[in-house]
Amino acid sequence: RKDADTANWRWKRGGVFNANLSQGSLSNWAAGGDNFSLSVNSYFNYFLYYKKGRQNWDNNFDMNLGYVQTTSLGSRKNDDRFDIVSKYGHEINANLNFSTLFNIRSQFFDGYNFPTATTQVLNSSFMAPGYILLGSGLDYKPVKNLSIFFSPLTARWVIVNNDSLSK
Repeated sequence: RKDADTANWRWKRGGVFNANLSQGSLSNWAAGGDNFSLSVNSYFNYFLYYKKGRQNWDNNFDMNLGYVQTTSLGSRKNDDRFDIVSKYGHEINANLNFSTLFNIRSQFFDGYNFPTATTQVLNSSFMAPGYILLGSGLDYKPVKNLSIFFSPLTARWVIVNNDSLSK
């Protein structure tokens, strides 16, 4: 059996967290620059994999959050998203699984457009929009750490869970 090294484990988990702080300062700048800017961005990933016999279940959670402060524009969110993917499969052979995938994507906090420096207009919020994907098909894994999912049966829903934004 090709994946004999993974035959004994059932749960495998891990993740990564990344935080970035950046600052910019310009003097004698041309149009398009700003005197001062400060931004904080973060990325978080957690994965949880299960394998027992011919059954496998891959779960992945990604989250990005970011905030920027500038002298001309003030403070604003510059990144806000989460993405959850869960894929359950039954092994047909060493490289091929019959699988079902579930995916949900959205953001945590309200998002705004800024038509003028003093005006903000709500353009997004939690699950507005939100995207849900459900699909079944074949999951081809030719090498370790590569998965190609062919899904001829897929449904996608776009949710706008805010009445003012859905109008």
